[in-house]
Amino acid sequence: MKALLLKGPKSLSIVDRPLPVPGEGDVLVRVRAAALCRTDAKMWHSGHRDLALPRVLGHEVSGSIDETPGKIYALWPGKACGSCSACRKGRQNLCPDMQITGFHRDGGFAEFLTAPRSSLLEVPDGVGPVNATLAEPLACAVHGVRQVGVRPQEKVLIYGAGTLGLLIALVCRNRGASVVIADPDSLKLSKSKALRNRLGISADTGGIGEGGCVDVVFNATSAYETLEAGVCRLSAGGRFCLFSGIGKDATIPSGLFDELHYRELEVVGSYGCTFDDMGEAIRLLSCYTEGLQFLIERRIRLDEVPSVMDAVHVGKGFKYVIC
Repeated sequence: MKALLLKGPKSLSIVDRPLPVPGEGDVLVRVRAAALCRTDAKMWHSGHRDLALPRVLGHEVSGSIDETPGKIYALWPGKACGSCSACRKGRQNLCPDMQITGFHRDGGFAEFLTAPRSSLLEVPDGVGPVNATLAEPLACAVHGVRQVGVRPQEKVLIYGAGTLGLLIALVCRNRGASVVIADPDSLKLSKSKALRNRLGISADTGGIGEGGCVDVVFNATSAYETLEAGVCRLSAGGRFCLFSGIGKDATIPSGLFDELHYRELEVVGSYGCTFDDMGEAIRLLSCYTEGLQFLIERRIRLDEVPSVMDAVHVGKGFKYVIC
C-alpha cells in the first residue's frame, strides 16, 4: 500500500508498505478520506510532544471496513487504557497511556490503517466520507464547550474564524448562546457568511474584538495577545477556554493574575476529545453537513500533501482533504 511517512522535520515521502496487520481488538480500515489538521503541519514543521517518529500522520479520518461494505465510519483517534483514574471519570483524552492515531500509531495519510474496533463511529447516510473528516475537529469543539460549560443566553467571544473557531461557534449556538467571532482575516469571515447568517453568529474583523463584556472567551488561535485581550473582556465570574496553545515564547503580563484574582475569573484548558464527544459531533454533523461544506477548501491526492503543508501551517484557508 501507499503511505506518506514523516521521518523528521519537513521530511515527508511516499513509501510502499505491506498492509498493516490488526492487533487484538483492532480492525483493518480502508481510508476513504483524511483531512490535514494544523497540528499535522506543526508536527511536520517542528514536532509535537506526543509524536513518535517515524510516523504516518493523519487523525481526522473516515474509512470503511470489509465486514460492513457500504458503511462509512469516522475514527475517534484515541486508544485509552480504560482503567486509570482519568478513564474511570470519562476523561479518556487525559489517559496517561493514551495512544493517538497519527501521533503514537500510524494514521490516515495512507491507503489503510488499523484502529480499535471500539473507536469507529458509523456516519449517517448523506454525510459522506469527505465531510465525515470534520467529525474529529467538531468533537474537539464539543469538548471545549463542555469544558467551559457554555449555557443558554450567555455571551461568547471566539478569537479565530478558522475551522475550529467556526465549529466552536456552531456548538455554542446549538446550546443557545450568543456568539461573536473575531478575526482580522476578512476572507475567512466572508467564506463563512452563509453559515454565520444561518446560525446568527456576529463577526468582528478587528481581530481582537471590541465592545461590552462577555461570559465566555475561546482562543481558537495561537496568537498570545488574545489571552490578555480575552480576559479583559470577561464579566466578573467569566471563563476563558484555552483551546489553542499560545506558544512557548509568549509573555503573560503579571497584571493578568490580578484580573483572575479580583474578579474570580476561570481559565479552563481543553485538549482533544473523548469518544462521547465524537458521538455528539456526528449528531451535529448530520444536522449541518450542507452548511459546513465550505470548510472543505480543496480535495487533494496523497502525493500533493507536501506541497500544501506550508499553507496549512500558517492557517491559510480551511480544510485540505486527501481522498
